[in-house]
Amino acid sequence: MGISHSGSSKQKHILQQFRSLCFLIFGSLLSAVAINIFYTPLMLTTGGITGIGSIIFQLTGRGEFLPLGVIVAILNLPLLILGWIKVSWRFVYKSIIGSTLYSFALTITEKPMVSWFEKYLNKPTINGKPDLLIFCLFGGIIFGIALGLILRSGFTTGGTDIIAVIFHRRFPSVSIGKISLILDIIIVTSSLFFYQNIESDILIITMYSFVAMWLTAKFIDITLEGLEVSRIAYIISDKHNEIADEIFVKLDRGATGLKAKGMYSKKNRGMIFCVMSSRQLPELKKMVEAIDPNAFIIVTEAREVLGEGFEKDSPDFL
Repeated sequence: MGISHSGSSKQKHILQQFRSLCFLIFGSLLSAVAINIFYTPLMLTTGGITGIGSIIFQLTGRGEFLPLGVIVAILNLPLLILGWIKVSWRFVYKSIIGSTLYSFALTITEKPMVSWFEKYLNKPTINGKPDLLIFCLFGGIIFGIALGLILRSGFTTGGTDIIAVIFHRRFPSVSIGKISLILDIIIVTSSLFFYQNIESDILIITMYSFVAMWLTAKFIDITLEGLEVSRIAYIISDKHNEIADEIFVKLDRGATGLKAKGMYSKKNRGMIFCVMSSRQLPELKKMVEAIDPNAFIIVTEAREVLGEGFEKDSPDFL
């Protein structure tokens, strides 16, 4: 039995590694498609090290100096070393693998993608240029899905995330997400100044870059968490037992009873805590209203729910 269990665990681990590698490769190639087809040709700027690399790439003749992927790799190198010194090797080794494959994908797809863009997408529609809105929408969405796949694989593309983690360790009150957002805003905004001598519509391009950045963040979340967002309902009612029974029967969901006390009335009241899918929320509201029209309901989002009744694919990690 022990040998069989050991063999099964090893097989499962190998499968997880294979899935992680597939996510990483496909995510890297998809991100290269987004950058080389939708961002770079129209000078849209993304956040992070890719954004800095893109600015350098544009200012140095679009590949006459170095390919974008090589520039990104060079910019990532000191940050990876810094992360190794300031945090740990365990923290950066997956970033090294992820950023290397990401840079490689950017480099090998650059020329084929540019040719593909010139042949199929470089169709002037507005002011003699392709429609920025279409490129912004598709670029932001595809790049977000690509980065989400890379993160699902358990790897990262390195870059400014390392700075954000180091800064957060120094100032714990500032979240990593907030630091990353501030850095991305600075990078995208800087394109407004660097490009002003080579592009007359740079203000419009910068605004579209911010839209693309927002879409990227949204689709990273969607790729990691899925489209279905669960709901948490807090129900305060004197008829909480009846409501709980109906939840069990009609919604096929569990519920937890909590003690609550009105600080104005000083009365003890019953409260129900229940997690359900978004589709079940309208039925819950009708059910509660039918039992107790005076019930007080609070509904919030639950971005991730694990456990019985909620199935969710978790990211694969090596």
